[in-house]
Amino acid sequence: MPADTGGPSVLDALQTLLATARKLVTDLTTDPLLERVLRAFRMLPESDREPILRVLEKDAAWRRVVEETAGATGITVCPNPHASLYVHVLDQVTGKPLAPGPLQRDGDVIRFGIETFVRLLPLLFQEGVHAQWTAAAREIVRASDAEMRGFAVRLAREVLALVDEAVAEGGGADGAHAATASALQQRQRSKG
Repeated sequence: MPADTGGPSVLDALQTLLATARKLVTDLTTDPLLERVLRAFRMLPESDREPILRVLEKDAAWRRVVEETAGATGITVCPNPHASLYVHVLDQVTGKPLAPGPLQRDGDVIRFGIETFVRLLPLLFQEGVHAQWTAAAREIVRASDAEMRGFAVRLAREVLALVDEAVAEGGGADGAHAATASALQQRQRSKG
């Protein structure tokens, strides 16, 4: 008989696996809503399932974003009991369906969030506040992974391009500001 190594045995691992599987099956079989979701999903034509699943995934992600940012934006959401996953196709002349654009709701919420942030910009440059937010931002940037830093660089470049675009159209920024924005863009381009 082999000596006991003191670690978990194959039997212990199997018992843990079975307990986990039992809990999962219990969770799945005791949730009456899950059975209704599956029944409704199976009733959909197979070709409709993928786009509808993408809608559900998008709204689930949207719900999570709103929940995490509600304190800053003041925006909350609730389910729409009158929503529909289908759009009416009216263009019978060409036979091509009318492609629905992005939801106005999404655009409105994003615009509201950006406007709220933009209104805070002067606060960021007040004496005392500037040192605090730059110190906090420095720590956050250092702790961020390369992907998040890449998003920050991309956002900075796109904002600078928008400022340059507004200045070129006569959008009210002074020449020094435009030159600074262009110099910052040039510096970022040379870095990578």
